[in-house]
This record gives sequence, structure tokens and C-alpha cells, in this order.
Amino acid sequence: MHVRLALFFIAAFFIAAPARGQESVRELTGAGKVGKFLTPGQLDRWIFEGEKGETIIAHISSREFDPVLELARPGEKDEDKVLLEVDDAGSESRFSFRLPEKGQYKIRVHGFKYQGGGNYTLEVRRFQAEPLTVGKPIVGTFDRAGKAFHYFPGAKDQILIPHLRGAASGGWNFLDFKGRELRDWADTLRIAEVGENSLIVSGQPGSRYDLVVREARRHDLVDGKDPVGPLQQGEMDVLSFQGKPGDFRVLEVDKKGEVQTRLIFAPAETKAEQRIAGAGDRPEIAFLPVASRGGRVRYAVVLGRTGRYQLQLLAGTPASYTVKARDPSVPIARGKAVEGTLPVGGAAFYSFKALPGQILQASLASQKFVPALSLYDEHGVLVAGSSDDSDGTNGLEGRLTHTVVSEGLYRFQVSSFGDGGGGEFRLGLTETKPKELQIGGRGQGTVRPGETEFWAFDGKDGQTVFLSVRSTILDPVVSVRSPDGVLLSADDRGGPATGSLLALKLPKTGRYTVWVSSRRGAGEYKVRLIDAD
Repeated sequence: MHVRLALFFIAAFFIAAPARGQESVRELTGAGKVGKFLTPGQLDRWIFEGEKGETIIAHISSREFDPVLELARPGEKDEDKVLLEVDDAGSESRFSFRLPEKGQYKIRVHGFKYQGGGNYTLEVRRFQAEPLTVGKPIVGTFDRAGKAFHYFPGAKDQILIPHLRGAASGGWNFLDFKGRELRDWADTLRIAEVGENSLIVSGQPGSRYDLVVREARRHDLVDGKDPVGPLQQGEMDVLSFQGKPGDFRVLEVDKKGEVQTRLIFAPAETKAEQRIAGAGDRPEIAFLPVASRGGRVRYAVVLGRTGRYQLQLLAGTPASYTVKARDPSVPIARGKAVEGTLPVGGAAFYSFKALPGQILQASLASQKFVPALSLYDEHGVLVAGSSDDSDGTNGLEGRLTHTVVSEGLYRFQVSSFGDGGGGEFRLGLTETKPKELQIGGRGQGTVRPGETEFWAFDGKDGQTVFLSVRSTILDPVVSVRSPDGVLLSADDRGGPATGSLLALKLPKTGRYTVWVSSRRGAGEYKVRLIDAD
């Protein structure tokens, strides 16, 4: 028995010996990209001589296994002393590390839990960087390759603006704490996590450069308070406010000087992995079209997330600004008209609640400008827009008709076509009750110029019906909508003396509506609904 046990250990030793022999030790010279093969279950070591303060950036990727990346130093009894171990999500890993002292180092590559293997690509960058302090100018000289390297600690959620003189505009690259190249809006930087970052500037070899990295100033944006601020060239102010889905805001920035602006959703806490947007997801911000003219920038938005939003202002020259932020919506009741005054190039907003199946008609009239009337749902989606009409007696008017599909808060936007006019206007909102139409029955109606008549009938799931609309004096346009307001069928291919004929199978039990208008002509028509079953 003891003889068998001894033979077992001898066999195990000789079986294991070739596996240990498959571990690879390679010499890393300089920097660059290499492709190699990792024996499954084994470890690759890349040995190099490093200098004190030298920054080492390593990135490994593979399509065949989940790679783990380590940085180590020789230890006692030929055992490596691991300084850093990185296992990023997916099929890659990376690190950025500034060496604490001169000596031999090893970049170690293996699979997750030392399982798996295959082809991989290893990319290494190496450079000596000088310290940089945010907000403090520095003067330097580009090396023989036209490069200069700096490192600095970054704070989470910090926004930075590099300003470089002596080189082309934007002649720098930012590397985050893992060595990833990042650049945000208008050449600004947002630090996502605490860690040491690198800034690489490029220019003419041997030339001098001036560099300063400024931090954006932060303020809270409060409704009813209008912040005012001066900005020097290259400075940035960030105005933050909290919002939730469905919130409506109009922000106006009055500025003097060259100022770039943007409005974004900027949560203080971000998820490690970006969630894939679903088909029904609302956008973070829905922007309604409003005019920005001269020194005034406007944003009209419906917010789609709960969290922090930011208005960012970056000065290209010495500048100043004033910001107004509020919800200017005025409630409007059905059956009553409201009067208002539209600033030249401006917009006015009116809100109301509605239920599915309601048929709403609105009219906007003015003697001062060509009116444009738009209707948005609670998510900021345009659901109806007006057409303009000038009849010489009633002035200029815009009209829209909409069948409500979903319950919620709706909003009118009043503006002028081309955003070039302004003045007094009158806005009216009414709910139309349709005429009754029985299956197997007939009806008669009259369409006036620019108007629509509505009929309603009760239908059953799976029922097939024919709808006929005929007239000798007008060209009918006919459509049918489901009980929840969804357009099912439309037909405008008829003409005077021919009319329109629709056949459709009803998708659900409920009350259906028929819209009748005219492409050409006006006057009387006849409608008939036939059960085809």
C-alpha cells in the first residue's frame, strides 16, 4: 500500500512538472503593443526595469478568456510580491500606476481564477510625469518628441478645464486613474472617481508652453432666484438643480461675451455599467424647440429622470451672465379662452390634464403674428401641431385637433412661425362630443372649411365593419380611431361624387371615433356604417 502511494506522488510530480514549465517569462522592452498566447491555466510574466516615479499604463484584452492583470515585484524565495491586481468586467483589464522606486517589476497575466487561456493583446505605455496642482499655472518645455507629462490627484465629480498656451488648441490628452483617454464637452474634463490622473500635452519639440488646469465653480440653481456671474476666459460655472420625471423648466441665459452653454442630466452617483435603454424608456431630457437669439440662450425641457441636472457655462472670452429658471406654464380650462402677450421670438406655455379617448380642439388667433401652436404630452413628446390660416376677417389663426391616447398632463406651446413675431394672442381649448352612429345606421353632417366633424360607435373585439362617407360637393378625408385614441385606418383617396370607403376589423371592444374633414370643398355629406359579419 505504501509503495502504491509513493508511486502516485512520483507520477503526480512528473505530470505537474510540464505544466509549470509552460509558464512564460518574457522581457518587456520599452512600450508598445504585443500579441501573445496564454497557455490555459498558466501565468505569463513580463519583466522590465522601472524608474522611480515612472508611470506604467497596462491594458490587456482578449476574445478568448477573461484576463486578470497584475503588477508585481520580486519577493523572497522567488515568490512575486503583488502590488496591484485588476480584474475589470468583460474581456479586458487595465491599470495606471506610478512606480514607488527604481528596480525590477513584472506585469503578470492570467485568466480568472487561473482558468482559461488563449490569445491576448497587451499594450503598455511608460513615461515620467511632473506633478501638477489644479488652479496653479506651470511653465514647461516639450521634450524631443514634442511631449510633456503631468500627474495630479482627482476628486470625484470634479470638473476641470485645461488651458494650454504655446501649442495648438486642444493639444492635450487626459488619462484617468486607469489610463483611459477621456475628453468631455468643449474640451472639459469630468473626474468620475478618486485617483491619480495624467495629462499629456503636445507641441513643437523644445518649445515652451504655459499650462493651467482650472476647476469649475459650482452653484445651486433655485427657482425664483436669478444667479448672476462674471467669467474670465477659460473659466466655467456649473449651476445644479434637482428634478424628477415630468418636471418642466424653461431656462434663459442672458450673456455678454463668448459663452458656451449646455444642459445635461448629471447624477452625482453613476452606475459602474451603463444600462441599455429599453424601447419604452423616456429620454433623460426632452428638449422643446424654443428660439435663442443674440445674447440670449433658451432651453425648454421636460425632465425624464430623478436626480441632479446641470447648466454648464464656459467662457471663451471675458463674459458675464444672468440665468432665469422656472416653470412658466399657465393652467388652461376647457371651454374658456385665455389672452396673453408673446414676446418677439419668445414662447408661452399652457397646461391641462386629459383622459384617454377625449377629443380636444384648440385654436390660437392673433392679429400681430403668424401663430404656431404645438401640443406635448407629459414626457415632452410632440403629439399635435397646428396649421396656420389667414381668412382676411378673423386675422391669423392656428388650429389643432387631438384624440388623447394616455392619461396625463399636456402642455401647449404658443410661438410664432419662424420665431420672428410677437404680440397679443387668444388661445381657446374645447372638448368635442361626437355624434352617435349605430352599426347598420346612417347619418348626415356638414363640414365647414378647415373644420372636422366626429362620430362615435360601439364596436366588439374581432368585428368587421365597412364605413362609407359620400358627398357630391366635397372631397372627404376619413379616419377611424380606437377606444384609446390610436389611429387604425385612414382614407383620403376619394373625391367629389365618389366619397370614401373603409373596411376594418375592430381590435377590441369599446367606443370608436370617426373623423371627417375635407381636402377640397365644404358642405354636406352622408355617412353609413355596415356590419360585414
